[in-house]
Amino acid sequence: MDGLRIPKLLPAPKSALWGDGFLPWQKAEFEMDAEGFPRGAFLKLSFGDGIRHPQGYSIKVSPDGISVECRSPEGARNAAQTLKQIGMQSDDRGFRFVEISDWPDLETRGFMLDISRCKVPTMEELVLLVDRLALFKYNRLELYTEHTYAFEGHELVWADASPMTPRQYEHLNGLCAAVGIELVANMNGLGHMERWLRYPEYQHLAESEAPFVDPLGTVRVFPTTLYPDENALAFMDSLYGQFLPNFASDKINIGGDEPWELGMGRSRERAEKVGKYQIYLEHILGLNELCKKRGKKVFFWADVLMQKPEYSEKLPEDMTPILWGYYLDHPYEEQCSSMKKLGRKFLVAPGTSTWNSFGSRWDCARQNIITACECAKKYGALGSMLTQWGDNGNHQPWCAMYPAIAHHAACAWGEVPTEEQVCNALDRLVFFDSTGEFSRSLVALGRTDPVQKLFSFHHKMFFATPAGAEKLVRENPGYDLGAMESAVDFALALAATSKPESRDGRISMEEVALAGMMTRWALKRARGDFDTETTGQKADLKFIASEYGRVWLSRARVGGLAESLGLIRGVKPELFKSQWIPQS
Repeated sequence: MDGLRIPKLLPAPKSALWGDGFLPWQKAEFEMDAEGFPRGAFLKLSFGDGIRHPQGYSIKVSPDGISVECRSPEGARNAAQTLKQIGMQSDDRGFRFVEISDWPDLETRGFMLDISRCKVPTMEELVLLVDRLALFKYNRLELYTEHTYAFEGHELVWADASPMTPRQYEHLNGLCAAVGIELVANMNGLGHMERWLRYPEYQHLAESEAPFVDPLGTVRVFPTTLYPDENALAFMDSLYGQFLPNFASDKINIGGDEPWELGMGRSRERAEKVGKYQIYLEHILGLNELCKKRGKKVFFWADVLMQKPEYSEKLPEDMTPILWGYYLDHPYEEQCSSMKKLGRKFLVAPGTSTWNSFGSRWDCARQNIITACECAKKYGALGSMLTQWGDNGNHQPWCAMYPAIAHHAACAWGEVPTEEQVCNALDRLVFFDSTGEFSRSLVALGRTDPVQKLFSFHHKMFFATPAGAEKLVRENPGYDLGAMESAVDFALALAATSKPESRDGRISMEEVALAGMMTRWALKRARGDFDTETTGQKADLKFIASEYGRVWLSRARVGGLAESLGLIRGVKPELFKSQWIPQS
C-alpha cells in the first residue's frame, strides 16, 4: 500500500479501513447542494437508522462510487467534510478506496473568537475561518462582543471600532448554516463593559468609579461593571433589541464573567445584607428573562457561579453554565463533577493560550484542551468551546491559534491527536505546505517562552517600563535568555524552510516573521537595554511598528489598530512624532 498517499484526517475517524485501489476523479466528483449535503452522479446519500449517533456517518469509496449513510443532516455534513479532506490530499489517481465509520464524542464543538479587544477580522477572513472550522467539524461559532456592533444611537462607542453590521451578520449566518455551524449570539451584559462605561454618557450605569486594581493586579482606568438594577436591565434590553435579530440560533451567551467591582461600589450596602452572589444571580436572571422573551436560551460564563456552585439550584434548568479555565492546574475535574452532581447541563471552555504573547503558550494550550475535553466526556457535558481572546492589544499573530483549533477539534471529536497529526493536518489542509514545516514553526514559536500563565515573559518584557523591565529580569534569575533566543531562531528557521502556498500560509509567514522580531526585541531588552537607548533597538522598534500596521490590515479592519499599535509606540513614544495609521 502506498502509505505516503494515505490522507491524514483530523479529527481521526473512529474506524478507517483503506484499500489499495482508487476511484477515478471523473467518477468521484461531487458538490455541495444548497443545504450543504454532498451530491453527484457517483455519490449515493442515504438516511436511516443504521447509524446510531445523530451526528455520525459511514462512508464507502469503491469501484461503484461513493456511498454515504447517516441519520441526520448533521451527519451528512460531517461526512462531506471528511470527503473534502480526502479529496484535498488525493493525487491524480482519484479517491483511495476506504470504508469509514465515525461519530463525535461531544455533541457541541465550538469556537469563540474575541472581536472586542481591538481586532475585528475582515469579512474575507471570517469566511475563511468558517470554512476551516467546518473542515475540522466544528458546529458552533461565537463572536465575543462588547461594543463591536453598529448599535443605532450608540455611535460614540463603536465609531472607531470597524464594527460588525446587520448585513455582515446576515451573510455570516447564511454561510454558517450552509456548512452546519450554529452562529450563536455573544454579548456581555455585566462585567467587561469598560468600552461603554469609559464615556460620561454611560457612567450612570456603572457600579463604581475608576481607577481600581482588579484581582489580577491590573490597574483599570475605567469602570468595568454595570450597577445591577432596573436601569442596567433596560439598557441591555435595548441592546438585545438591536443585536439578537441578527441570529437564527435560539441561543445566546450573555457573558457575566469577572464583574470585578460588584459589591464594592453602589451595591456595597445591599451586598453586605444579602451577599454579592445574590445580587449577581438576580441580574443574571433578569438578563435571562430579557433573552427568553426573544426566544433565546441563555448560556453564561460560570466563574462567579463556581465560587458558590450550590447557587445554581436557583437558576432554571435551561440556563447553561460554561466552565472556562486556561491553565494547566484549572480544576476541571472538580467543577465538572460538581455540575454533574447538581444535575446541570454545561459546556467546558479551554483556551488557545495565544493572548498576551507573540506566539502562544502551546504546551499549556495543548494539555488544557486535553483536560477540558476529557472531563467533558467523563461527566457528560454538552460539549467544549475553544476560546481565543485578545487581551491587552491583541498582539499575537492570527495564525498562532490554528494549532489549538486543530488540536481541540480532534480532542472534542474523539482521540487525543499527536502533535505530528496536528501539524500534518494544518500543513496539508490549511497552509498547503509541501515541506511539512510551517505548522511546526508555529508550535516551536509557542515554546519560546518559559511562562505558561497569563502574560508571557516576552510580552511583559516588551511593554514594561524601563524600571519594570529591569525588575522583571531581576525577579527571574533562572530564565535562560540564551535558550529562549535559540528557540526563537529555531522557530524562524523552520518557517524559512517552509513553502506554504495558500493565501493564509503566505500571510502567516509574514505574521511569524513579525512575531519573531518582537520576541527578539524583547529578549535584547532583557539582556540589559532596559531603556532601549541603543540605536539598533530604536531602529528595530520603529520597523516593528511600521510592519505591525501593514500585517494587521492583511486580516483585520482598521478599527482598533490605533489602540493596539499605540501600545507598541508607547514603549518609546519620543520615536514616533506622527500618529499616522495606514489605511486599508
